[in-house]
Amino acid sequence: MRFSVILPCFQEIRHGYLDRILTNLVEQSGDKEIIAVVSASDDGTEQVLKTYAAKCSDFYVVRSPARNRAQRLNDGIAISTGEIILLHHPATLLPEKNALKLIEQTLGSERSDYAWGAFQHSFDDPHWLLRFTSWYSDNVRVKQKGVVYLDHCPFVDRQVLAQVGNIPELDIFEDTVLSDRLRQFSKPVLAQGKVITSARRFQQRGIYRHAMLNQLLKACYHFKIDPTWLNRLYEQKAGINVKYEEGLKK
Repeated sequence: MRFSVILPCFQEIRHGYLDRILTNLVEQSGDKEIIAVVSASDDGTEQVLKTYAAKCSDFYVVRSPARNRAQRLNDGIAISTGEIILLHHPATLLPEKNALKLIEQTLGSERSDYAWGAFQHSFDDPHWLLRFTSWYSDNVRVKQKGVVYLDHCPFVDRQVLAQVGNIPELDIFEDTVLSDRLRQFSKPVLAQGKVITSARRFQQRGIYRHAMLNQLLKACYHFKIDPTWLNRLYEQKAGINVKYEEGLKK
């Protein structure tokens, strides 16, 4: 089973995770290619990626004019060759060394029943609300609702992903829309391994405040408010996934 790991990048040095992510990926066992898709960044992201690519024959750095994360993922998918696509969140660490083996074990024995899945989730901060958020995400959002966020590092059968048109090119909630489409083929399956996501955004904005913002955004999404406006509200000019030239109110 060959894997294509697609890592979308934009100003990633700020997370303090990029070197750890790349080391983690290079050390993963299994038949893989790593495709890092980077939009114009002025913080040295591309240089770091190229340093790792120079050490690994199956590591490719692609410069992309994409304006959002979904487009970066699609640019990577377009040149990938693996039969399983792993959508890698740029502030999340995979289980060390055996993540691809865990996917193979999960899909290999149940391939006829499951077309996609994800890893179990955790944050790098032990705050009770973040631990609850990860528990809820695994046991309610994924297992009961069949919605997988990108920070779970979802993996998808290539042919199924192509049938749903790859990643919806939205500024935010692209992973939710993708989940809705993939559920036509199967419910998602959770692999045994656990990923670790940076809690940096919660820590910067305040854990309770950021959690409330996330709930507000989800409510707005269900009321079909424009995702571009919602992402501006989420990013608050921080340039997290999208580089906006204008302020929120314009």
